[in-house]
Amino acid sequence: MKRYHYTLAEQETIINWDNELDEATVYTFDRRLISKLKALAAKYPEHYVLLDKGAQRSVTYRVPKRCIGIRPPYSDMRRKQQAEDAKTKGLPFDGKEKDEDEDFQMG
Repeated sequence: MKRYHYTLAEQETIINWDNELDEATVYTFDRRLISKLKALAAKYPEHYVLLDKGAQRSVTYRVPKRCIGIRPPYSDMRRKQQAEDAKTKGLPFDGKEKDEDEDFQMG
């Protein structure tokens, strides 16, 4: 029997946001997002919790709502500034940046 493979359109990211709770769930197939969630779960295991490993490498995490944001698009100037910062300070999640606990406040 042939195993079903999800199409790219079916490989979605879903954020469930319940107004009653302080946490949201994130279901995703996105490799970059999975890497970020995994790194955050390793560093902050009490806040980023892996709930399920699903079909074809999908995952579901429980995350603090305050860590989910929607922002305006980056301007060209901001994009250039962040590229320069990355060259000197390193990229997020690569371990080169200074102690990020100072900037990351939980609660």
